[in-house]
Amino acid sequence: PDRIPYAGKRAVRGRLPAAGERAEAVAELYGRAAALEGRGWPDSLERLPLEVVDQVEVFGLSGTPAPIRSVRELVDGGVVAGRLVAAAGPDLHLAVTGGGGGGGGGVVVLDTRLITGWDLTAETGNGVGVGVPLIDIGGGGVQGGLF
Repeated sequence: PDRIPYAGKRAVRGRLPAAGERAEAVAELYGRAAALEGRGWPDSLERLPLEVVDQVEVFGLSGTPAPIRSVRELVDGGVVAGRLVAAAGPDLHLAVTGGGGGGGGGVVVLDTRLITGWDLTAETGNGVGVGVPLIDIGGGGVQGGLF
């Protein structure tokens, strides 16, 4: 597969190595890909010089507590209320207080693809942070190859 599923991305975002280590890993992968030139590198692809751009800070993921739960689904009368601490792809990382649905506080991920068709309203301050079904974030895995 050429795409990494969002569940896998969520599982590793909260435990990323330091910026230097991430840059070294990208440089190593670049070197492996560049070694294919002349040995399976498609003629239609032009290899550009390596330029590592770390966007962890841009998305607010630096120094943010690791999320351990994700919203499984939205339900009638459910509440997801929190302070936005990070955003990556379709995922909003929300610092929430305790609440039903296994909320308990911390950082919860809301996949914005779930909110299509639902009304978004201001939270009324009743102290509930999460009142929808949640799932644990975990697992992950390594993508073995692009094709």
